[in-house]
Amino acid sequence: MTYSRIGRIRLVAIDVDYTLIGSDMKISGTTKQAINAAVDAGCQITLASGRMHRSVVPFAEELGLDVPLISYDGALVKSAKTQRIYSHRPIPLEDAKEILAHLESLGFHINVYIDDELYVESLNEHARRYMNHVKVVANPVGNLSKFMDRPPTKLLMLAEPEIVDSLLPELERRFGRKAHIVRSLPEYIEFTERDATKGSALELLAGQLGISRDEVMAIGDSDNDISMLSYAGIGVAVGNARDSVKAAADYIADGENGAGVAEAIYRFVLGR
Repeated sequence: MTYSRIGRIRLVAIDVDYTLIGSDMKISGTTKQAINAAVDAGCQITLASGRMHRSVVPFAEELGLDVPLISYDGALVKSAKTQRIYSHRPIPLEDAKEILAHLESLGFHINVYIDDELYVESLNEHARRYMNHVKVVANPVGNLSKFMDRPPTKLLMLAEPEIVDSLLPELERRFGRKAHIVRSLPEYIEFTERDATKGSALELLAGQLGISRDEVMAIGDSDNDISMLSYAGIGVAVGNARDSVKAAADYIADGENGAGVAEAIYRFVLGR
C-alpha cells in the first residue's frame, strides 16, 4: 500500500486493552502527547473496546476526548459526556437465552451485560479477576438464565486460553448465525448481536461525523479489532498484536501498546 493519505486522517479509533494501554493499565505520557497533538491538529479520536461503556469512559476522560465511544465490541456507540446513544444493538433475547444455556452447560464462568451493568452467577475467582481488570463491580444474581429477561448487550465466557482455542470453532459453527462471536483477550470469548462489530460501529460513527472511510484510521491488537482495521482507510496493528491482526493490517507498528499508537499517529496523522 502507498500512504498518500498521510495528513488526511480525520478520525482515529483506538482499541483500549494492550493497544492504548499495556499490562500496567495506564496511558503513557508519550501516548497522551501523540493523541493531544492529533486533536490539536483537528483530528477526532475515539476509543473502540470490547469493554463496557462505563469502563471505557475513564480513559476518554483522562484524554479529554469528546467523540462518541465504541464499546461492547461495537454493540454500543454512546457519548461519554452527554450520554447520547448513537447505536445500541443487543442480542435478541431468544438467541441470547439459547447461547447462555449452552455456555452454562459447559460449566465455565459467564458475564451478562444489560444496561451497562455486569451480572454474574456468583462472585467467584473469575468474576473478581475480571472486576479488578475493568474496575467495575459485578452484580451476583444466581442462575443467569432465570435472571436474564431482557436482551443483553453482550455475553462473555471466560476460560483458559487453550480451552478457548478448542471451543471457539465449535461455538462459531453452532451460533454463528445468531451472534457475532469473537476472541478478544486470550481467555475471553465474546458474543454480540450478529452484525455488531467494531467495524460496523466505526462505519456508523464516521457517517454521523461526515467522515469518509479513507479519512479513518483504526489501531488494534486482537481479533475483535480486525473488522475495524478492515473498514478503516488505514488499519494499524501494534507490535504486540496477534498474527491474525497483523495479517489484516495495512501497517504494523514497531512499537507495542501505546508506543505503537503514538507511532501510527505521528506517521499517518501528523506526517512526521
